[in-house]
Amino acid sequence: MCARFSLSDPGRIGDRWPGFKMRRAYLPRFNVAPTHDVLAACADGEVRELRWGLVPAWADDPAIGRRLINARAETLAEKPAFRDALRARRCVIFADGFYEWRHDGRTKRPFRFTVDDGRPFAFAGLHERRRRDGVTLETCAVVTCAPNELLAPLHDRMPAILDDDALDAWLRGNVDDALAVLVPFDPGRMRATEVSPLVNRVDFDDPRCILPLTA
Repeated sequence: MCARFSLSDPGRIGDRWPGFKMRRAYLPRFNVAPTHDVLAACADGEVRELRWGLVPAWADDPAIGRRLINARAETLAEKPAFRDALRARRCVIFADGFYEWRHDGRTKRPFRFTVDDGRPFAFAGLHERRRRDGVTLETCAVVTCAPNELLAPLHDRMPAILDDDALDAWLRGNVDDALAVLVPFDPGRMRATEVSPLVNRVDFDDPRCILPLTA
């Protein structure tokens, strides 16, 4: 599962991936949660804001998005909410860390997972555009897969992180090629750091969210 993440320096997206087009500057985010806007890019390579929580074009009630923040890689082609997007509306969602929690009794201890010493990375995502009564709603979901060895002690799912050589297959490849890149990310390139329980508060979006916990 993926329910919180960070993008502390959006300006690094253009430096990291020159092929993605940044049309303007965006504010840093330290505790992105479902229903918040996230930065994503589709097959055209343009970076845009999408609301986190996928609302299919056929949905009558946009509140369905609260239940569709993640999409399991193994069933994308089967689920009505995701199969059309898998064929035609894939995206990548940008982050530089994501959070999972260790439960010690009633205590929830948050850990932040980073890649390549804090470089930005890309989740596989799906997006939808829903139009009703003249209002357009653009939304997305993060694709998840089985956990790697680093995540497994905390959760039985992890976001599908795309290596650079998998980006094109996910964004522009056929369905079989796209599904083939949804695999657990190399744990040797990841680090887990315990962070402040302040991140437990969904309304707390502050640089202290990403700082290592001090004794």
